[in-house]
Amino acid sequence: MKVKKFCAFDNHEAMMKIRADLGPDAVILHQRKIKQKGLFGYFKKPMIEVVAAIEEVEYKAPKTQKLPIIRPEEILRERLVQKQPQIKDEPVINKEISEIKDMLFNVMKKVNQEDVNDIIKNTDNQNLIDIYQQLKEHEIEEHILEKILNELNGSLIKSDESSSKELLIERFKEIIDQYIIDNKNSKLSKFIFFVGPTGVGKTTTIAKLAAHYSMNEGKKVAFISADTYRIAAVEQLKTYSDILSIPVEVIYEADEIHGAIEKLKFYDIIMVDTAGRSHKNEKQVDELKKLLEQINDKETYLVISCTSKNKDVKEIINTYNFIENYRIIFTKIDEATSYGTIINTAIETQKPISYITTGQSVPDDIELISVDKIVSLLIKEA
Repeated sequence: MKVKKFCAFDNHEAMMKIRADLGPDAVILHQRKIKQKGLFGYFKKPMIEVVAAIEEVEYKAPKTQKLPIIRPEEILRERLVQKQPQIKDEPVINKEISEIKDMLFNVMKKVNQEDVNDIIKNTDNQNLIDIYQQLKEHEIEEHILEKILNELNGSLIKSDESSSKELLIERFKEIIDQYIIDNKNSKLSKFIFFVGPTGVGKTTTIAKLAAHYSMNEGKKVAFISADTYRIAAVEQLKTYSDILSIPVEVIYEADEIHGAIEKLKFYDIIMVDTAGRSHKNEKQVDELKKLLEQINDKETYLVISCTSKNKDVKEIINTYNFIENYRIIFTKIDEATSYGTIINTAIETQKPISYITTGQSVPDDIELISVDKIVSLLIKEA
């Protein structure tokens, strides 16, 4: 069976192309509307994509015969009816039925599952291939990669290869921009909670942001440490407190936060450092829930290390999915070798990425996330 895809502006034009190429005995396997390619394709009239097939045998039907549009199951039924009088051997009939079923199944599977490999295999645009290979190296999830590639593939201008790469990169920026919010102009909350697993750099991140607001924006900043599971965490925050001349209160129970807040009521920003939680420890998770419930008007950051594997990040997300609204900070960008987890997390959680940290220096190695920064991490020469 010969299978071929045709694009046209209407059914009549599609039928003319199919008849001219495959003959009047061709059958329609699949039909759908598609957007035109190019930068302004979204504003143009949709085209029709038709997948047609023909048995690779010589046909003798009249040239004026009209091409029917039928469903695959109708094709099967019609051909069985046509062949049945000519074949008397029942085993042969059953064999042909099985073969035709398998053939139609494989054709429809190929048409309906146009995955990443199909897109790359069918394109001759080296820029798209290069971008695909780089994104794949960064371990972006397959279904997310397919979505991105479909968007990029629709932006290609085949007549201008030199501008295609620029166009693809700009389109890629547009795709990820919807998941990344620059919070530079957002209203700053008085209470900022930092949550996340142990070892991701929460306390250092808090110190970086505190130094920024204190030294660069003239805000009065204070600390509350609720991470009493680790003595080192409290001591680390106290060390930053001494260096930055920022007061710190330590609490051991969730309801003690109100007393700490009363002592710090004249400060503009109060940053709360919480203990790292394990998804396997229900008690710790319940304690964090209780702590967060104490304050209604707050901002919450989930801190994740960029060196974490995708599987681990998914577990982290699941651990903290009881928090309705939060933003994400990715730490240890300088230690990571791939950055696909940033895209995976942003798209999967639909939560904004606010900051990334790029080293241990306080307060320098932290910056607001930007589309340009993410693209530069994922695509060379972007």
